[in-house]
Amino acid sequence: MSMAVLAVVSVFCLCVTSVAGQYSTPSIRLISLYSTVSPGETVRISCGIYNCQHRDVCLYRNGASIMRQFCYYRLQSSVTFTHSIVDASDTGRYTCGLCSGFYRSRSISITVVVLEKPSLSLETNKEVSWGQSAEMRCSISTQHLGVTFTLQQLSGSFTETKRDTGASALFTIPQVDFIHEGDYYCQYQTRVSTREFTSPQSATVSLSVIVVLQKPSLFLETSKEVSWGQSAQMSCSISTQHLGGTFTLQQLSGSFTETKRDTGDNGTSALFTIPQVDFIHEGDYYCQYQTRVSSREFTSPQSATVSLSVIVVLVQPNISLSAPDGGLFWGPQGPEVTRGHSLSLICSTEPQHQGGSFHLIFDGSNRTRTQLAINHSASFYIPEAHYSDQGNYSCVYEVTVSNRTFVSTQTAPLTVTIRASLAPIIASGVISGLFLLLLIPAVLYLVKKKCLSDTHIRTIRMNTVAHSSANRYRFHNGPGGHEEVENIYGDLEED
Repeated sequence: MSMAVLAVVSVFCLCVTSVAGQYSTPSIRLISLYSTVSPGETVRISCGIYNCQHRDVCLYRNGASIMRQFCYYRLQSSVTFTHSIVDASDTGRYTCGLCSGFYRSRSISITVVVLEKPSLSLETNKEVSWGQSAEMRCSISTQHLGVTFTLQQLSGSFTETKRDTGASALFTIPQVDFIHEGDYYCQYQTRVSTREFTSPQSATVSLSVIVVLQKPSLFLETSKEVSWGQSAQMSCSISTQHLGGTFTLQQLSGSFTETKRDTGDNGTSALFTIPQVDFIHEGDYYCQYQTRVSSREFTSPQSATVSLSVIVVLVQPNISLSAPDGGLFWGPQGPEVTRGHSLSLICSTEPQHQGGSFHLIFDGSNRTRTQLAINHSASFYIPEAHYSDQGNYSCVYEVTVSNRTFVSTQTAPLTVTIRASLAPIIASGVISGLFLLLLIPAVLYLVKKKCLSDTHIRTIRMNTVAHSSANRYRFHNGPGGHEEVENIYGDLEED
């Protein structure tokens, strides 16, 4: 009897225990540290159920079952749920219990904090000149208290944090260098329920650091037309903060190029000199500036071109006249050469170029004589001057320089007059003189002879008169005295 009662009591107790285990209130506990979480995190929740062997235990969110787990062990009194937080829809009140039972645990709250993705923008140009400032702004649409913004270089070491109570933060890089080049993103951090949360990364923005060199200026320090063999100078200058560079002068369509370090007082100019210009130096020139900034080479744009012309300016030659045999006279109209004498017309010029030739131009005809220049002069010889050589003479100098021929201006004309020869006149005078020399002695001889004859006659007459007087005196008183005297005078007259 007692044994039967004991069995009945045992069965009753077992049944009561079974029913009690089936209908007891489950318990729920958050194993994770925080009930405020962000997407991507996982939460672990423990659900305690007495004697859950071979039964399904469910996890509920806002009354809807989201997870189910089977109880395998006989004495197992709890199950653990691991739930991955996806988004804000995972926020809610969580309970647990037997999936087939009516009793559920109390609820626990899980809050999913979803921070919006911030926006990063460049306040300055995406290409910033080296040494200048760059600005980027990180902003959000919802204002949070105590927000901290962080700007981070994607592939570099730059990072900066700013605390702001507003919805944005402005980041400034005072003097950008090439280490600041690259992509940037920003994030913000805020505190929710004693826990710090970080937003997703913003979209990246790219920052490029450039060195902007101005276009240099090229000037001709000498004339744009430079005489062959003379020097030409050009200066290249630039306005820049990047000193210590080099200037290059380049011929646009030729092979000339020269590089010089800056030589100006402020290090921004260079003077180029071509010591002796030739025709290969003719053409257009430009210059550029090269400099190194933080181990990088930069080259300026080309300057505007300047033109250089190479010219040959021949001075006007000189013309002169000489008469080797002395037949040159200077008359009121200029040089006069005696007909039949030789003369030389001399063309000369200053020693500008070696070689060349002179052309002697005679206006009186179409004749032009040419002779090579020797020691920068040439002599044109006329062995015997004639009236046909009378006229205007002028010289022109011609020379070839670097395969180009140049001709000087023509000299002022030199007028040459041919005068008659004095030889016939002199010969006539000589002959006349000789004739006179011969005539005078003859005349003197005849005059002398006549004088001697006259003297002799007078002497005879005087002697005759004297004799006659003596006879007349002697015969005065003699027979026929007077008539005889007259006859004597008559005879003298006949003689």
